[in-house]
Amino acid sequence: MTHNCAGIAPLVAAEETAPPPKVRFAPLYYLDEAFKIMIWDDAAVRRASRDNNSLLYGLLILAVGTAIPFGLLAQRSVQLGYPIPWGLMATRYPQTLAYTLAWIILQVGLSHQLAKLFFDARGSYLGVMRAYMLGQLFRCLLIVPVWGDALAGLGGIAVLMIVFEEVDGIERMKAFGLAATIGVAFWVASIWWVTGGNHPAIPH
Repeated sequence: MTHNCAGIAPLVAAEETAPPPKVRFAPLYYLDEAFKIMIWDDAAVRRASRDNNSLLYGLLILAVGTAIPFGLLAQRSVQLGYPIPWGLMATRYPQTLAYTLAWIILQVGLSHQLAKLFFDARGSYLGVMRAYMLGQLFRCLLIVPVWGDALAGLGGIAVLMIVFEEVDGIERMKAFGLAATIGVAFWVASIWWVTGGNHPAIPH
């Protein structure tokens, strides 16, 4: 990990202030940036917060992460000798992706407003959204047997925390408290949403 200690001004590397690639098709570059965000690379978070391409590639990563539970469902169906429910998955996948994206927009918006209200956050909503979207690689932890859901949930809280700290300028413990509170609250809300009616599950 390359995260700097709270309270110590990080050295700004030349690559951090360099403009993002002009060509929007740079999947390897943004995949590398997404991985760096997941392992708490301060500079990667700040670069992503200033790069509009982060929204596009973050959406692609989100689309892949949202598809993982459906892939696991197909695998389990094959293992049990059942036919793969292609029709159900074709209907539910776009619904789940749309719900998940709306959930993220609401989650980040509420978190950012609370950060401004209680912790004098200095970043912008768009900056937080760019960095958090590119950080969606944590959803791939769902493929880990048994512990996948828990790891993905903790990964989401960790990424949201580092984004608050680096983009909104919040102290680490305050960022952790805010991210954990929002993460748990939205997890409970997602359980209520799914169990309260026939709605697509919203991945953490």
